[in-house]
Amino acid sequence: MGKKKGVVETKKRQKRQLPAQPMIPRTKRVANFDSPISQLSQTQRCELIAEISEAILEDPQTAFSSNKIKGDENQGNENTNYTSYLQSHSKMRRLLDMATPAKNDYDETTARLAMLSLLAIFQDIIPTYRIRLPTAEELAVRVTKETKKLWDYERGLLASYQQYLKLLEYLWSSGSKTTNANNKQGGQPISAISVTALLCLCELMKSAYHFNFRSNILTIVVKETNNRSCEEVSSACCNAVTYIFENDKQGEVSLEATRMLSKMIKEKFEKGLGRATIKTAIIKTFLSLPLRVHEDEAQAAKLAAEAKNKRKKKDREQNEIDMEMREGDATVDKIVLARSQADTLHSITLTYFRILKSVDLLTTNPENSKQKKQCAGAVELLAPALEGLAKFSHLINFDTVVDVLGVLKGLLKNVEILPLDAALNCMLAALQTLNGPGRELQIDQKEYISPLYSQLPRLVTEGNDSHNTDLALKCLHAAFIRRKEYSNTRVAAFVKQLCSVSLHAPTFTSTPILAFVRMVLHRYPSAAQLLENEQDVVTSGTYTPDVQDPEHTNPFATSAWEIGTLKFHVNPGVASQALGAGANKMLMLPIEDPSRI
Repeated sequence: MGKKKGVVETKKRQKRQLPAQPMIPRTKRVANFDSPISQLSQTQRCELIAEISEAILEDPQTAFSSNKIKGDENQGNENTNYTSYLQSHSKMRRLLDMATPAKNDYDETTARLAMLSLLAIFQDIIPTYRIRLPTAEELAVRVTKETKKLWDYERGLLASYQQYLKLLEYLWSSGSKTTNANNKQGGQPISAISVTALLCLCELMKSAYHFNFRSNILTIVVKETNNRSCEEVSSACCNAVTYIFENDKQGEVSLEATRMLSKMIKEKFEKGLGRATIKTAIIKTFLSLPLRVHEDEAQAAKLAAEAKNKRKKKDREQNEIDMEMREGDATVDKIVLARSQADTLHSITLTYFRILKSVDLLTTNPENSKQKKQCAGAVELLAPALEGLAKFSHLINFDTVVDVLGVLKGLLKNVEILPLDAALNCMLAALQTLNGPGRELQIDQKEYISPLYSQLPRLVTEGNDSHNTDLALKCLHAAFIRRKEYSNTRVAAFVKQLCSVSLHAPTFTSTPILAFVRMVLHRYPSAAQLLENEQDVVTSGTYTPDVQDPEHTNPFATSAWEIGTLKFHVNPGVASQALGAGANKMLMLPIEDPSRI
C-alpha cells in the first residue's frame, strides 16, 4: 500500500509542478511602488499596475504570499497603516484591490487596466489541469516540502482566481441592472467598465474552459449571448461559445454550453417571447459543432461506459489515479466523446424542432394575421435552424427521420412565404436527410424537388447573393448528382429553368449555374435534346414553365436557346461556360467545379 502511494505522489509531481523561479533577483523600477494608491497620480497607478503584473509573471510563486516590508518607525500613522497593509496583502491582492472601484477611489480607468492585466496574468499562469484541493485526510498525512509548497500555491491561485471572477461578475451585473433601469426611462448605455468585465469573462472562457469555475463563467456568457442592450457584448459572447464548440476535444464543455443555450431558448419560447427576442447568431453557433458520432453509435458507447464503471468500482484507488493522470494528458476518451456528442446532437435537434414547429403554424394558415405576427420572429431563426439540420441530418436517428421529413413537408406546402435562404435550406435539409438516414425509406423525392423548381426564379427577382447561390447549387447537387433521377422530363425541365435563370441573374450566379448545366447534360444524355434546333425536332404541345410540377412543363417542346444568347455575354466567365454547354463539352474538374466558380 505504501509503495502504491509513493507511485501516485511521483506521478502527480510529474504532472503538477510549480512555476520556475527567476535566476536574477528582481529590482523595483517604480519609485512609488509602496506608496498608498490615493497618493498616486493616474500615470503612476498605470506604472504600478505594470510593475506588479511584471513581478507576478516573473515569479508566480510569490504572487499569492504577503510582502514583508520593513516600515520606517518614524513615519506617521497613515504610512504605518499602509505599511501593515503591504505586509498583509500579496501582489495579487493589491492588483485585485486596484481593479475594484470601491478600493481605488472609483477610478474606472485604473480599474479597467487592472482587470485587463489580471486577465493576461491568469491566462499565463493557469495550469492545464483542473485543481483539486487536498482533503482533510490528505492534509493530515505527512508530505514532502515540495508537495506542501505546491498545495499552498494552488490554493492561493484558486482563491485569487475566484475573487477575480466574483469581481467581474459583480461589475457586469451591477452595470447591466443599472442600464436596464435607465433604458426603460431612455437612459445611458452600458458603462465601459461593465463591458470590459464581460469581455474579460469571454476571454477567460476561451483560454480556461478546462479550469475550475468554468460553469460559473459559462452561465454568464451564455445568458448574455442574447443581450440586446449592447451588440459588442452579444457578439463577444457568441464568439466565445463558438470558440468552445470548435476547440473542445472532449465534448463535455460543448455539451454543457449546448444544454444551457437550449434551455434558454426553450424558456423564451414557453413564455411566448422566443420568436421575437432570440438572436439568429445564437442558432448559428451550433453550426460550429464538429459532430461526427451517430445517435445509434452513442448507445453502444453508453453500454461500454457502464461496463467500464463497474470495473472501476472494484479498484477505486486506481480509478482516482487514472482520473488525475488523465487531466494532465491531452488524450481524448472516445467513450466520453461519443456520449457527449450524442447528447449534444439530441439537444440541438430539439431546439431545431421547436423553431420548425413555430414556423409551421404560419405556413399551415398563412392568411391568419394573428399567427403571422406571432411567428414573424421565428421565420428569422428558420434559416440557421434549417442550415444546421441539413448539416447534421446524416447523424439523426432513423426513428427521428420521419418526424423531420413530416415537418419539412409541411413547411414546403407554402414555400413562397418563407425567405429565400430559409426555403433553400428547407429543401436542402430534406434532400440531405433522404440521401442519408432516410435512404431506407425509399420515398419519392418529388415532393421536395418540385418546390426547388419553383424557387429557382427567386434567384433573379429577390435580393440574391452568393450565399443563396451556394445553397441552390447544393440543393441541385443533392437532387441530381448524388442521386439518380429517372424522370427525363424532370431533368430537362430543370435544365431549361436553369438556362432561363442564368440569362437574367447576376454573373456570380449565372457562371456556376451554367457549369452545373454542363454537369447535368453529361450525367443525363437525354437532356442534350434541348441543345438541338426546334425546327429539327418533332415535338407536340407547348412549353409551360409557370406550372408548379416540372413534370407538366413539356420541356422537350422547346430548346435551350438562352445558351446561344449567353455566348455573347460581356462577362468572359459566363460566355466561356455558355460555349462549353452549347458544344456539350465536359467540365475541367476541379477548376470548373460549380461550387468553386
